[in-house]
Order: sequence, then structure tokens, then C-alpha cells
Amino acid sequence: MFKKNYIKSYGLIVLLLSLISGCASQSDTNELEDDIKLSNRSSCFNTMDIRDYRVLDRSNLIVYGRPKSRSYHLKISPPNLDQQGLDMISFKSWSGRVCGFAGDELIIPDRVFEQRYSIVSVTELDEAGHYNLMVQYGKAEPLQEIEPEDSSSPEITRELDNDNKENSNEQ
Repeated sequence: MFKKNYIKSYGLIVLLLSLISGCASQSDTNELEDDIKLSNRSSCFNTMDIRDYRVLDRSNLIVYGRPKSRSYHLKISPPNLDQQGLDMISFKSWSGRVCGFAGDELIIPDRVFEQRYSIVSVTELDEAGHYNLMVQYGKAEPLQEIEPEDSSSPEITRELDNDNKENSNEQ
């Protein structure tokens, strides 16, 4: 009888230790997944907060909210933005918040028709991200120009000492 209780308590201790160990490793995995989600997660903005915008190319633009330091990178589909003729833009969203979900649209009013584009993604930009995006699309100058290395093959040179020069002259 003593042996049965000993085996049961030993089994219970092993079960508890494995459960605790499993929970500890699961929390480490969750922290890693949270870090990845934070770096790649999409953002949302209220349509009423947008005050300005800048077209980067045919499918990318930056919108500026309140305060002016808050900016968002929008990707649209199909890529057909005209950089010259955008006087005004507006947004359509079921909730009043644009997040890049189904149904979020960028609307460009025209004299006759409205052009509608699906918003594929919305990413909030920090100051460095905003600057890097502007440089990437040629809207800002980089802080430092990096010259590419010369692509020609290196030249191999060999120095001869005096003994080798005399030997080669004799032959």
C-alpha cells in the first residue's frame, strides 16, 4: 500500500513538473510571436483625423494625421495613382477606421466619376520609418551617399627581392 501511494505521488510530481516546464517554454514562444507581430502588424487610423497626403508611386502613398507627426503608409490595389492630378482624396470604411481590411477604399473624386481603390495594407510609421520610405521612393535625399565598390577584378602584384631579380637576369 505504501508503494502504491509512493508511485502515485511520484507520478503526480512528474506530471506537475512537465506541466510547469511546458508552460514556461510556451510563454517564451508567445513573447517571440508577440515581437514578430509588433514589427509586422497593420495599423488603423480614423478617417476624420487625416489632414494631408503624399503620393509615393502608383500604388503607395503616405497619409498624415493629427498631429502632423503621425503618418501612415498605405498600399492600394490596383496600382493606378496619378501623381499629378490628385487634388483631394477621401476614404470609405464601414467603421470610420481604415485598417486595410476588406471594404476599406481610397476614393479620388473626379469631375464625372469617382476612382475607387482597395486599401491593401496600412502601416503606422515612426520618424525613421517615414524618412526611410521617402528615401526609398526618391522623395527625400539620403543622409549619406554610399558609393558602390569597383566591380572590376583586383590586380595581383608581386614584389621580387634582389636575389630573385639576379636569378631571372642570369637565365
